[in-house]
Amino acid sequence: MSAEPAVAAALRPRRLVVSRAMMEIDGHRLEDVELGGWAYGPEVGSAPVVVVVGGITASPFPFGDGKRPEDGGQDAWWPALRAPDLIDPARHTVLCPCWPSNGSTWRGLADADAAAPAVSVLGLADLVASWLDGIGCTVPVTFVGASLGGMVGVALAVRYPARCARLITISAGLRPDGWGTATRHVQRELVRDGLRNGDVQTGMIRARQLGMLTYRGRDELDTRFGKLVPGLDRPPVAEYLDHHGRRFAERFPVRTFLMLSEAIDRGNFGADPRAVRAALEQVTAEVLVIGVPGDLLFPWALQVELHRELQAVGATSSLWKLDSVYGHDAFLASQHELAELLRDTGIFRGELRPAARPRFEGVGVEPLRELRIGMVGCGTVGKGLLELIERQRVAVADRYGVRFRVSRIAVRDVGKERGPLAAMIPRTDRPLELVSDPEVDVVVEVAGGMALEPVLNAALAAGKPVVTANKTLLALKLAELGVLAQRTETPLYCEAAAAAALPIIRHLSHRADEIESLMGIVNGTANYVITRLEQDELPMAQAVAEAQALGLAEADPSADLDGHDAAAKLSILAYRAFGAWFRPAEFGVRGVRELDPADCDLAEAMGFRIRLIARAARVGSALDLAVEPVLLPSWHLLASVEEEYNAVYLKCASSGDLSLFGKGAGAMPTATAVLGDLIDLAQDNSVRWPVPQSIPLARPGAGAVHRPPPRRHYLRVTAEPHAGLARRVDSLIRRAGLSVQNRAQRGEAERMHLAFLISPCDEAQVGDIEAAVERLGRVQHLLRLGVAE
Repeated sequence: MSAEPAVAAALRPRRLVVSRAMMEIDGHRLEDVELGGWAYGPEVGSAPVVVVVGGITASPFPFGDGKRPEDGGQDAWWPALRAPDLIDPARHTVLCPCWPSNGSTWRGLADADAAAPAVSVLGLADLVASWLDGIGCTVPVTFVGASLGGMVGVALAVRYPARCARLITISAGLRPDGWGTATRHVQRELVRDGLRNGDVQTGMIRARQLGMLTYRGRDELDTRFGKLVPGLDRPPVAEYLDHHGRRFAERFPVRTFLMLSEAIDRGNFGADPRAVRAALEQVTAEVLVIGVPGDLLFPWALQVELHRELQAVGATSSLWKLDSVYGHDAFLASQHELAELLRDTGIFRGELRPAARPRFEGVGVEPLRELRIGMVGCGTVGKGLLELIERQRVAVADRYGVRFRVSRIAVRDVGKERGPLAAMIPRTDRPLELVSDPEVDVVVEVAGGMALEPVLNAALAAGKPVVTANKTLLALKLAELGVLAQRTETPLYCEAAAAAALPIIRHLSHRADEIESLMGIVNGTANYVITRLEQDELPMAQAVAEAQALGLAEADPSADLDGHDAAAKLSILAYRAFGAWFRPAEFGVRGVRELDPADCDLAEAMGFRIRLIARAARVGSALDLAVEPVLLPSWHLLASVEEEYNAVYLKCASSGDLSLFGKGAGAMPTATAVLGDLIDLAQDNSVRWPVPQSIPLARPGAGAVHRPPPRRHYLRVTAEPHAGLARRVDSLIRRAGLSVQNRAQRGEAERMHLAFLISPCDEAQVGDIEAAVERLGRVQHLLRLGVAE
């Protein structure tokens, strides 16, 4: 046989029918089922098989029916894909199943009075699979589907993975979107109105006209037809819509349209994302996802979603973009461009599927990224981080496309038990080895102490990112480490060093506004102790012992009680908030050891509560920094922070007042901050550490160039009970030109406590008053605190 007759024979399709006495589809029992379809090319079983399925209105003749137009033949709707290097009926068996009521049927389907069963794309895939079984197609096929056909192809690859070697899905998705569903619902209602009114042809015409507006792109309609202009009775697009509406109504079965339109909207691969992924895990086919950015019916986002979900379960998927002005109909109107795209993919170059690729978890076109952590320290916080990484493993992979793995640990005692999660992780007692270890991508330091400065320096110098919770080191060396990180373009993160679970460093690093002032409760131990003094009237020593018993205070709580821990954190926060860096020794630091339960009682009587506050505020061109216990009005946000909780309160130039609240101590809150930094690293979300600005500090004293603003003061006088003491203290305050704005008193068996709220003044004035009161007889103790407004 010559080449030309052979081609003609290959393009002459033959009908293949399969009969089933009974089938169950989507929970519906179908009887006397007749599944029809057409085949081009070699007999089934003698050549590789390509299954071609189009949209709702597509005939089963993508390459025509072999008849001449004058004999009533049907035109080919996908001729550009028939080519020796694409779909070739001379060497491929091309199978084209028929839709229900349009070549396939069952008992009652043609009965106009009977309701058609609600069939989904999964049910349609079941019908296709049954037809393939019945015609003896046993080899895995290449499935090419567009629009509804593309969705059915995904369903076939999910339900019958052994049947599908390759899947090309065009302008389809895992699901319809809301806009498309609403459009199809209106189309179906137009047809049903026609059925109810006895004018189904008009209903079909209007449904098709609405569909044409969603099938084509806006740019094409605008360019091709324009708008209604003077002299025209109808817009230019009207004739186009009328033509397609009439043609559709004349040729297409009503029940097929209603059933297939609803099948798209019933496309559901699972009740929730986890169920959808479980379904997609069955896919073993090579998947080619093709979309059109201007598609209104199945937007580009749906193709991206399908591709990413396939990648997430380890399927082999690639995503291709077909640029066209024709929107959803681009697979027909731009089919020559589609053919070139398919050639570029190379999916038809070999009949045998490439060797199986390793499956992986991931999102997008790349496998799930793994970050290997070298962890310095594996105490309370280190073990908490291991637990949190394991607990959040699936969630972090889903959200951020990354997996964290601790590949090595550096600890002082390598033989010490570190818990089950650390048992199999290699250990060393030389932290510097983590810097040079090729199995470590990031150094996480949760051990603390100045001795680790060389490790952090070496990591940053080598370009290895650092995540640290070491506030002691950062308080003294942050400027140097920040400049080194900037010079080597290496990320340095330290959220856990400031306020544990509060993402204050992250907020300050990415802010768009200027900070006017910052006040914070940043030491959970001190706040817990003050809460116990306040609520239970425990003496200081007993309150500290209770905090230690709960694991909220160290064996030596000095850094917490004396304000040094809060001062180290303030140094870090001020650097991020104002761009200036001050060591804790450069500003005032005062702890809570002097507080007595009586102070909490007296302050409350005057409408205040005492809290250890770290503050930084602009004073002209200078900064006022300090850590000290102060009186806060009871209505103040920070006054209500109790127990081990932390809070930071910001005043911003444009956005006003902002606050963050949460646990500022403990293994899991700190581990949360470390994990948050690791996520930022994985997302390349790092910020600069600029060279510190030269900003002067505001200091008290008559000779200071920049002084803090005057403020009110609380003065507590503890003395032997005697009449006239309150009057004498009041007189000393008035002689200094100040006034007593409020007072309170508390008596005990052998002593009395008097509290005075003094009008605004500077530190020197109130210091003189304190010295004068100290010289009064029977005075045992004085305590002066500032008042924060």
